[in-house]
Amino acid sequence: MPTPPTPDGGRAEGETPKPMTLYRLHGCPYCERIVRWLEGHGIEYRSVFVAGEHSRRDEVARVSGTRAVPLLIDPATGVTMPESGNILEYLVRTYGEEGDTAAFDELTVTEFGDSDHPTVGETAPAFTRPLVTDESWSNVALSELVDDAGSVLLVFYPLNWGGKSMFWWKEIQRRGWGGDDLSVVGVGIGQPFDHQRFIEGRELPYPLYSDPGNGVAEAYDVVHELDGMEGIAEPRPATFLVGADRTVEHVWVADEWPETPPYDEIESALPTGSSE
Repeated sequence: MPTPPTPDGGRAEGETPKPMTLYRLHGCPYCERIVRWLEGHGIEYRSVFVAGEHSRRDEVARVSGTRAVPLLIDPATGVTMPESGNILEYLVRTYGEEGDTAAFDELTVTEFGDSDHPTVGETAPAFTRPLVTDESWSNVALSELVDDAGSVLLVFYPLNWGGKSMFWWKEIQRRGWGGDDLSVVGVGIGQPFDHQRFIEGRELPYPLYSDPGNGVAEAYDVVHELDGMEGIAEPRPATFLVGADRTVEHVWVADEWPETPPYDEIESALPTGSSE
């Protein structure tokens, strides 16, 4: 680990320097830029994950006067700094080596490993989980949804309140997916209460399966181990269009993070009349 500079006032000789603190939002590519730089340079830090809603970031506001993330606190220099570009410039100037300017050029992309997920024509794995709406939740089997609507679009998505999750659901809602012949249903690791709060906060017209153990994602082989959250996994972004007899009719599984779903391609596979 690079030796951090000593701030004014210093610290006791031989005292172990405190690690940096990085306030970050799950699914935020700008936060990931900072994470990759710190880890690539062997700099110790701790992650504090914040809520997606700015109104719930009181701790960030208290320590920095802003609710924006990423936010870096470096106790070795006394610096508290928001904005990814400013943070990277500070890190390169303070801890970097010649040639580190590459960190500014592009966002870091994380490649997922191979997946043995269900493909078109195969049978989608059966499961039953709590299905959450803005009013209630109850155990509902995938087969029940297929029988009721004819087709189900399973949307595996990252943690609630992550920047990407909110954007994807907003786009799906804008496109008006769903109808009498299609149920659009999310699958995420949130507990029922958290799912319900997310549905209410984002005014989602879609129900969400609660799968805290990530077992459904495992059955579909779309598991993603979370960086900075040891022992916690979430679904890899993916969609499965499931038709009669749970036959898979269309599949999209992300190859990297971040990756934008191919909305037009998915929409073209949906039953006629199930999008605006």
